[in-house]
Amino acid sequence: MVACQCLGPSETGKTTVLKQLKLMYGIKGLETERQTYRRVVHLNVMRAIQALMEGLQDANIPLEKEENVHNLEILSDSLEAESDMFTDVVPVIKALWADAGIQTTFQTITHLHIQDSAKYFLDHIDRVANPEYIPTDNDILQARVKTLAVSEHIFNIDNVVYRIFDVGGQKSLRKYWAPYFDDVNAIIFMAALSAYDQPCEEDPKLNRLQECLVLFNEIANHKLFTMTSMILFLNKIDIFQRKLDAGSLVSRHFPEYRGPNDYHTTTVFFQYRFLQQCKDMQKQVYTHFTHATDTNQMRVIVVAVNTIVQRLNLSSSGLL
Repeated sequence: MVACQCLGPSETGKTTVLKQLKLMYGIKGLETERQTYRRVVHLNVMRAIQALMEGLQDANIPLEKEENVHNLEILSDSLEAESDMFTDVVPVIKALWADAGIQTTFQTITHLHIQDSAKYFLDHIDRVANPEYIPTDNDILQARVKTLAVSEHIFNIDNVVYRIFDVGGQKSLRKYWAPYFDDVNAIIFMAALSAYDQPCEEDPKLNRLQECLVLFNEIANHKLFTMTSMILFLNKIDIFQRKLDAGSLVSRHFPEYRGPNDYHTTTVFFQYRFLQQCKDMQKQVYTHFTHATDTNQMRVIVVAVNTIVQRLNLSSSGLL
């Protein structure tokens, strides 16, 4: 059995990778949790429009339609009351999402602390608001739920049994990681490239990707992981690309970067910055640029990772 830990800060995609493994290799796929995600999706929609409203107001972006000023007030009151009024406010959410002011906020204010699936769910609000709505596999992959405890999962991937731990990434939860470090064969470290222009939720003065680099340094150089396979997922490349296209400059947040603001050059820069964190220059870090909600891409990557882990395990056992 291969013991594997999926580590990284919060909102980097760790649980999404686990959902993909359930979908591809789990006995029941995502069926056991499908109904519970209906409520999660509705909350995700509410949080998405709330973040956009706050961004619009902070940036003093005007709403296109005058009636949406009133809609903004209605929705603000509903959110403050923290009541379960999703169905009642769906027409208001639709009207605001269609407003040019909200669209400008979404497209231009790239540092907003907004969930990655905001556009996906807001574009599908009629479907998810239907009384007969049952979340699809893709809905579950897109939905965001904070991981607050350590969970263990067993998967058989091409006749190799994996024991994978999913852990919460918030700073307050990282103290619970240590008991699971013993006898780990592989670490999958998740980093969200799209966080390069965002502050940490827990410490707004700290850049989220800078904080991720610090954490990777701690994990990559940990004494218990000297012989552990290290796999780095530089995730959320789709959102990273969208931010670059919107004009969010990498050099503004990483002044040491002097290159063009294009996808290829910036991803090479960030890969190098992560690999720089390893003090042992001989330690191999296997890097993948990932879009964790893309099942087809993740299927290819999981096969590649499985091959790497098998080869390294055989090598460390002296059988290769």
